Amino acid sequence: MDNGNRSRQILRFGVFEADLETGELRKNGEKVPLQTQPFQVCAILLKRSGELVTREELRQKVWPEDTFVDFDQAVNTAIKKIRIALEDEADHPRFVETLPRRGYRFICPVLTGDGQLAEAEYPAAAAKPVVETGPIDQRLSARPRFLVTILVSCLVVALSVIVYLGGRRMRAGPVPGSEHVMLAVLPFQNLSGDPSQDYFSDGLTEEVIAQLGALNPDQLGVIARTTSMAYKHTSKSVDQIGSELGVGYVLESSVRRDGNQVRISVQLIRVHDQVHVWARSYDGQISHSIELQEEVAKAVADQIQVKLSPSYKGRTNPHLDAGANEAYLRGRYFWNQFTPEGYRKAISYFQQAIERDSNFAEAYSGLADSYNFLVVTDSIPASEGDPKALEAARRAVSLGVDLAEPHASLAVALGLSEWNRSGAEDEYKRAIALNPSYSMAHRLYAALLGETRRHREAWEQMNEAMRLDPLSLPNNAEVVRTLYYARNYDQAIEQGQKAMQLDPNYVRTHFWLGRVYSQKGMHREAIAASEKILEAMPDSTLGLTEMAYSLAVAGRRNEARQILRRLEGRSTSAFVPAYNFAIIHIALNEEEVAMRYMQQAYENRDWALLVLAVEPRLDPLRRDPRFQEISAKLKFP
Repeated sequence: MDNGNRSRQILRFGVFEADLETGELRKNGEKVPLQTQPFQVCAILLKRSGELVTREELRQKVWPEDTFVDFDQAVNTAIKKIRIALEDEADHPRFVETLPRRGYRFICPVLTGDGQLAEAEYPAAAAKPVVETGPIDQRLSARPRFLVTILVSCLVVALSVIVYLGGRRMRAGPVPGSEHVMLAVLPFQNLSGDPSQDYFSDGLTEEVIAQLGALNPDQLGVIARTTSMAYKHTSKSVDQIGSELGVGYVLESSVRRDGNQVRISVQLIRVHDQVHVWARSYDGQISHSIELQEEVAKAVADQIQVKLSPSYKGRTNPHLDAGANEAYLRGRYFWNQFTPEGYRKAISYFQQAIERDSNFAEAYSGLADSYNFLVVTDSIPASEGDPKALEAARRAVSLGVDLAEPHASLAVALGLSEWNRSGAEDEYKRAIALNPSYSMAHRLYAALLGETRRHREAWEQMNEAMRLDPLSLPNNAEVVRTLYYARNYDQAIEQGQKAMQLDPNYVRTHFWLGRVYSQKGMHREAIAASEKILEAMPDSTLGLTEMAYSLAVAGRRNEARQILRRLEGRSTSAFVPAYNFAIIHIALNEEEVAMRYMQQAYENRDWALLVLAVEPRLDPLRRDPRFQEISAKLKFP
């Protein structure tokens, strides 16, 4: 067997690897006992990573009809043995997820021996494409949000075709047994030839995902933006993408822009047989303001008799100014860079959008998100950012009460500015009810649950966020955060190593791993993680604080004090949270000084006090009556 074929016979996941040729399972190179039939079941799940594997499929492949065995008991036993071998739990799975009454799904990313994402072994047979191409309507002049609404309406047409084909049981290929369809919207291809227009195509991608996610949550789930964007410029086939993401359908789209003229083309493809279920193109003028977008969307939906969710009200402001929409798309483009500089640029564009249209709910939501994240990155003091975020979030909700994003923005703002956990939880629940496919709402809600010691619920929300957005770097990093606050350090390290397979330089992964390493006494690794933070964010207050703590607990106190003096000097002219000083003094065993800074942090309403109940680094202060007084004021459960 050549090296290429041999590498594809080895599948790696976390600290484990399965050798399909020898039938062996290994952990960190050491063989793990697993009998033949459980290994065969495990191999099938690995080859179909991310996909539902039904119990019937397992029966056919492992226990054929001429095998006389109690199948239900046999498969249950096999799954149990797999979980024992992988040190997995049914209630909180890291590897094998049970889908009640349906089957099982392997939920951890799987790599081949050469480091590539594993492809499904059982691609469906190709079928003759069936494409329904609608005429280009030259009479429709539109700006991006109008076109997004049209696209969603057209997806309603396509989904009705899916339902029809499912009812007819066409021979082109099997229709998924579940009534709930999972869809991936691939990034819009920018065909304008101008890379500066990427913000426009990326913005359309995000808007289509958001609208589809809210269309009918009971029938349609949509993979979130960051995972979809990982396939930008990909050469992978639809069946590869579908296998990796566990989706039944993929939407491919392109946009060509020439001044005010724009053409958008979309096609819906069924994954298992690559049939083009539906396709259509639209021409329009971006600069014209059209007030018929909601009417057109509803008319199309009415014609195909698709029942929309009662909560779906549409996302379009019929009076939205084209320039406001342009500024909003640019704002989201910079916000999605997830950097303090990006948040500041985003604020400028969101403000421009609001100046042109004071009723633009999504722009207020983006403005609130930007201030919220500037606060949590220690870029601005809470006293500066919290009031602005709260005001913008409340305005966003008042204008877009049926949109998920404003409710999530308000949830964060309530938690940060008012320490109002119950109010924040209500808003997260409302956001998720409006759009269950909104991955970021699940992730942020998980953070709130973890802060209040509800670790099981936090893990459930993070699992859902990962299901919707498995390639999201923030999601993968927040898995480590969730485990850190639950003090499950070994699993946190395993998850962090998996996250680094996506991007070894992503700063948030190193941020949380560094904290885990320090608690484990792995000081060399903790210091290395802090170095990675400072490489990505040179001389940042956040990075310097993490480095000072890592050095101090490692016994390198002189170096830690040098950083402490730098931060003290900085605090005379720039913002440095009192909480950060408290953390460093704790590591230096100077608990009295640390406690004084903690009191100051409470007076300053430092956002980091939200994790006071669960932060392991604060343990040396927990018996201090002053600490207990702060905890009582914050009303932690």
